[in-house]
Amino acid sequence: MFQGTESYYIGQFKRKLEGKIGFRILQFHDCRVFSALLTKEKIIVSAHTLARFFGLMKENHRPYTSTLNLLSDYLGYESFAFFCNEIDKSKADSLFNERGMSIGDFSFTALELAIYSNDWKSVQMLLDSFEFKCGTEKNDMTMFLGNAVRHHAEKDDFLKALIEIENGRHLFFEAFVDEDDPGNYYSNALTKYYTTTKKEIESTLFHTCFVNTKKIYLNQKVEHKDVNFIRFESLQMDKLHFHQISRLYELKILVELSNANFNNKMDKYIGEVLSLLPEYTAYEKSWILARIIKALAYTKSLKNALNLNEFKTAIYQTYVALNGKIDSIAELILQLTVNSYKDIFEVETYPLARIQEKHLNETNARIAIESATAYLFAEKQVKAILDKNLIPFSQKTGNAWVLEMLK
Repeated sequence: MFQGTESYYIGQFKRKLEGKIGFRILQFHDCRVFSALLTKEKIIVSAHTLARFFGLMKENHRPYTSTLNLLSDYLGYESFAFFCNEIDKSKADSLFNERGMSIGDFSFTALELAIYSNDWKSVQMLLDSFEFKCGTEKNDMTMFLGNAVRHHAEKDDFLKALIEIENGRHLFFEAFVDEDDPGNYYSNALTKYYTTTKKEIESTLFHTCFVNTKKIYLNQKVEHKDVNFIRFESLQMDKLHFHQISRLYELKILVELSNANFNNKMDKYIGEVLSLLPEYTAYEKSWILARIIKALAYTKSLKNALNLNEFKTAIYQTYVALNGKIDSIAELILQLTVNSYKDIFEVETYPLARIQEKHLNETNARIAIESATAYLFAEKQVKAILDKNLIPFSQKTGNAWVLEMLK
């Protein structure tokens, strides 16, 4: 059965509460209104407690169980633990229900059993039979496969089975990205399997950017021959996916770090990125800007880059458009940027939010970014604990760029 982290349950809990009251909790006034609604139901939770729970005020501890249970009562659940059990069941049902016990050609249940029985021929047959009707179904399968590979004892055999079939290549190698990459299994899989099968520039582009930016953020040596492709003038930018665009410019900036004319090239790259942005949605813009921000922070150039008014405006407008809802690592990076450089953006402290759903394939980045954001506002004991742990954690996981945002 599906089992999430506590943060995942709390994220779902908040959405359920907002769904019942009919409005988003985005400012302290909303907390007062919600508190009054609770009081009418003879449930006493103060506006300040709600503000801490929804991330509008500093939260120095996990929400009290008593508070969670009171809010659960408002939603009609016996307790918060009962709510979590219901989430587990509904998530499992959504993933496995209609197709889990299917008597047709595909079954999630049969697939999971085959995976953990190392029955790779059956895995291939079942995946070949999988057809997704919408993006949600595709994403469910992608995350299912990704996490199954990540935790499997026989990764090599699993990866061989996936690379040999179209749905395996499409749903894992082309849709799943493990930014944490424990033990380098993911980058090794791209090198060993995917790039030997796929030869087109798009595949080479993703692989080269992923592997080499990871090395750079971990302060490892990158061979010049490995990043030569970024000088290709033949790349058709309008044919690239927004993630490819963002990774390409991220690597360009990181590679040019030691170049004497770096500042001139930095302005050029930022200008090129800004000219591309109008073609993308707000979510896609977030990723393009976020990876540029990461690279500039790592090269200690971000503060200087923010003096470019168009760049600063693009970041701020994209962040404001989120309306306080954070669903991706990219959006967390925009939030950290705006709050780290309030003087440059000329804004007061902006309401903070944690990521709505935890991305288990990029846990390290999430922890580093959320901790850096919390550090900006932390006090006393909390600040001391963050101070002690953030530097070694960020350096160890290749997220030391966040430390530049705190200077």
